Amino acid sequence: MSSPTDSTDERYPGSGPASPSTAATTNANRPNTIWIIALAVLFVLVFCGGFVYFYLNRQATRTSRLQAENGKPLPAAQLIDDSNQILPDANLRRGRLMLVFITTDCDACLRESDFLKTVVGKHSNMPFYGVISFGDKETSLREGKDKFPFKLLYDEQHQLAGSLGIIRVPVKLFVEDGVIKKSWGGATINDQAKQDFIKWLDAQQ
Repeated sequence: MSSPTDSTDERYPGSGPASPSTAATTNANRPNTIWIIALAVLFVLVFCGGFVYFYLNRQATRTSRLQAENGKPLPAAQLIDDSNQILPDANLRRGRLMLVFITTDCDACLRESDFLKTVVGKHSNMPFYGVISFGDKETSLREGKDKFPFKLLYDEQHQLAGSLGIIRVPVKLFVEDGVIKKSWGGATINDQAKQDFIKWLDAQQ
């Protein structure tokens, strides 16, 4: 005598036992289902691979665009300090200076700041300016005071960064008499990169 809860004997009202033809049809559909799943997985893999390739290629293009600015005049800019004073354009066109594009909530920018503390002190005769092109002006300038070892300026309406094609930070630009001489994209983190940067900068003295 079977148990009332024996699921093998349950049937929907009026359904009756499954016919052999129905079972055969179900078995025949299984290979089709497997192929559909396999194609879906393949599509996802191809899509992800294509996205990664596109992203890396786009990043390389952005880097190339930034490097292509070397040897060209620094674009017009409206850089404002925490006193709401605009840095005179002549200050960007005279002598040697370093522009460091940063944001206050960027971990790589903070690591760059730790490295640049000693560099800024060693090259006190050359202005270093931290340029903030993203985020709220008042908040960014206020929060950045204790985080970075150089004067901070806000890039009004993203004018300078937009003209240079800068969308990722940190970025460093060495400018001489208003002309971009050299650029570095990304934080200077590993020891060799730090030595190369210091050596190059020392040679400009």
